[in-house]
Amino acid sequence: MLKKFVLGAFSLFLLLASLTFIPVGSTDPNPEMAIYLISNDIHTDFAIPVKNEVFDWETFLDPNDYETRPTGWIEIGWGDRQFYFEMPTWDKFTFALAADALFYPDPAVIHVNYLDVHPELYSSAQKIMISRETYRKLVSELTSRFIKKDGKPILLPGKGYSGSDNFYEAEGSYSLLRTCNYWTSEVLAAVGLKHPFWSPTKYGLQFVWSD
Repeated sequence: MLKKFVLGAFSLFLLLASLTFIPVGSTDPNPEMAIYLISNDIHTDFAIPVKNEVFDWETFLDPNDYETRPTGWIEIGWGDRQFYFEMPTWDKFTFALAADALFYPDPAVIHVNYLDVHPELYSSAQKIMISRETYRKLVSELTSRFIKKDGKPILLPGKGYSGSDNFYEAEGSYSLLRTCNYWTSEVLAAVGLKHPFWSPTKYGLQFVWSD
């Protein structure tokens, strides 16, 4: 009985792992501009221009809420509220905090940060070439993920790590089945871009966009 259980569990693990590396969708057939995926040890964010001819993010995010705006690029990511707030740096990591985020669905937040350098200078950066129309869809999708009041995102004051970032109220909740990386994949899917079949970790996203 134990042997069957172990074999079954291992088979399930292999199946789930394989789904992480199965690409769904395609690249944009009309590449006109670049966006990026950037990541740390576990988390992926979109890196996008603050403003271009399609959209000016400073008409949506109040620039006065930021002390510094180092470059013309911002990163936008989604994740567990408690995990973000209680672990501003990786030396604050605890397995208890990670377990709580994964196994007890918690409210989510969106993190917005003005990058200090161009995204291409990040070692984890993966360029995605898209059309302006796809970018328009991406903007619409990302802005829809913020909870708003009077059409504006709801700022969580005093929660940023520095003068160049902030947190906002976000739709949904974080869990083992809907991680920050799954959210990134979900957004890519919504605008018709290539994404992993299932992506609880960053590795599926990195694999899909490695070419």
